Formats: sequence, structure tokens, C-alpha cells
Amino acid sequence: MINLLERLKIELGLSYLFVAHDLSVVRHIADRVAVMYLGRIVEIGAADRVFETPAHPYTQALLSAIPLPDPVKERQRKRILLTGDLPSPADPPSGCRFRTRCPTFAAGLDENQRRRCLDESPALSGRDTPAPDQEVACHYPAPAAAI
Repeated sequence: MINLLERLKIELGLSYLFVAHDLSVVRHIADRVAVMYLGRIVEIGAADRVFETPAHPYTQALLSAIPLPDPVKERQRKRILLTGDLPSPADPPSGCRFRTRCPTFAAGLDENQRRRCLDESPALSGRDTPAPDQEVACHYPAPAAAI
């Protein structure tokens, strides 16, 4: 089915809005990717760029969960395991919705930076991203190499 969608996209010049949880399929079919957390886009950009240099900590955690076909690389890589409370979408936390599970918020910020995450909802921005067409909704993005 995925190959049929890909072929039709090329032959007929179609566009799709493809919603999925399987990031391997998304990488295969998508030209652009938007990653959502609790109903908000946290990262958006060209699929290759988002998969190769994710800037949002949630995108990084998702990509670290994709199994690698090479058993040696799979054993050597480090997965990002999210801890903390999973908030209710009906009652999201103040400020950054991801902060209750964010490894950067938990261990890498001073008190003023933490206050910003508590008080301000981050807007999508292209600053501090590796590509001009990539945007991230994070006060303190840290682009990472492919995970």
C-alpha cells in the first residue's frame, strides 16, 4: 500500500496528509514532516532534515526508538527514554507542554531557564535549527546528529 501511494504521488503529482505513528513509514513516504506532542506541532521541516538533525527533544526521543537494521549499530546506540508524568491532553501543563518529560528541563537548565519553560509556551521558530526550512517549538533546542 505504501509503495502504491509513493508511485501515485510521483506519477500524478499528488500530495498527501499522512498521519502515522510508524516513523519508518513516514520517512519513506514524506517530503515534509511535522512532529506533534499533545496536539501541537513541536518540529516541522523537510523529512530528511528532521530525521538527520532533530532539534526538539521529543523528536529526538521518537527517532531513538526506531530499530536499526544493523545489529551492531543497534546495540551501540543510546536510546532516549522519556520519564516523568504524561500530561492529560484535556489539561496540558502551563508553558511548554513537553516540560514534564523533557530531559533538558529535568537536568540541563538553570532556574531562570526553567521558569521560562514553566511560564511561556514556545512558538515554532527557525532560530537555532540546522536548516532554514526547519522550525522547532522549544526555548532551548539542541540539534542532534541522527539518532
